Amino acid sequence: MDFEPLDTSDIDRWMGQPLGGEQLREPIAVSDLRRWVQAMHNPNPIHYDADWPAVREAGGLIAPQSLILACSIRHGVQTSVQGTFPGVNQMNGGDAWWFYETAAVGDLVKSVRTALDYRITDTPFAGPTIFQRGLITYVNQHGEVLARQRSTSIRYLQANFRKAAEARPKKAVSDADAEAAKAGPRLTPEMVAGYEAERLAYARSLREASPPTLADVTEGMRLPSRIIGPHSVQSFTTEQRAFLYTIWGNLYDDGLPRTERRNVRWEEGAIDPYFTDGLYHGHSAGHTNSEAAASRGMPRAYGAGASACAFIVDYAANWAGRTGTVEHVDVQYRSPILVGDVTYITATVKSVGVADASGAGPVTLAVQAVDQNGKASTPGTVIVRLPARR
Repeated sequence: MDFEPLDTSDIDRWMGQPLGGEQLREPIAVSDLRRWVQAMHNPNPIHYDADWPAVREAGGLIAPQSLILACSIRHGVQTSVQGTFPGVNQMNGGDAWWFYETAAVGDLVKSVRTALDYRITDTPFAGPTIFQRGLITYVNQHGEVLARQRSTSIRYLQANFRKAAEARPKKAVSDADAEAAKAGPRLTPEMVAGYEAERLAYARSLREASPPTLADVTEGMRLPSRIIGPHSVQSFTTEQRAFLYTIWGNLYDDGLPRTERRNVRWEEGAIDPYFTDGLYHGHSAGHTNSEAAASRGMPRAYGAGASACAFIVDYAANWAGRTGTVEHVDVQYRSPILVGDVTYITATVKSVGVADASGAGPVTLAVQAVDQNGKASTPGTVIVRLPARR
């Protein structure tokens, strides 16, 4: 098939360069922490319940490690979409995170950005496709490195995407099937009651389980599953609004060079932020608006990849408990989480390391998020550090 060639000249000039963009104006507040935990459906009481004994012992709420994801401007993908060319389409391919210190209430988080590299690969869905990577280092007001995020964006020509689609064998889809895809699963009261029972069982386990040690973990062991959902426009809206960059007035431009965002209504947004905050118009509208989702080829409103990553970080951190930490997460965004879906997160122990001089060692988990039909949306790897003994 003859595909249109890609012009990467504008991408080439950004490679290896430091990048500018928006920065958070305000430090993290207690309400930001609680709103994030609520939006990510994380019922661990150490993150929101001031009367929980462990919180009282610690002298205050304990922030989840995933909180740093709330500080990701545009979910952290801007470093991997530098440079442009006519007719480009793009989507988030995955994220890798390295965690060093947990972002806390009072931290003013700054993003230090770099465009890394790219490669071109022929793909069945769009012919020549760019896999582009960028790096953000998150530092607090003391200059301490909190985390690093390497994002991957998948970029291709819309014209090539159409050519590839037209060349594929057409599947017969009835009008009834098309309408069913738009509407999503029909949730009966019995199904909802079953999902809620599973949610409560997971929440109870967080209040009862003892944190694991290296001695408790064996290769091939399966961790208990976590359920999130059913997802809805309400839950997707709650998730999106918990990212700190979506708060009106909470950003300033650091003035450093970067590729300008396309199709953003800056002039109107200078008068009313409704036009530029992303949820009503622009890059995030498909998370809550099925018509906007359809323009991106989705059957109905869909969740953010960054939220799926946060679900996995919280899942691993909740299992590790207060004596363990999540060191690294590497996930791929294979298929979207849609309105009406339920997400199950499961993990299997791939390897168990040996404790070092600090008395702790690594446990590597193969983790994945799947929907109610077993279709994987977000597979990946997580490295958790556990103590050798209690």
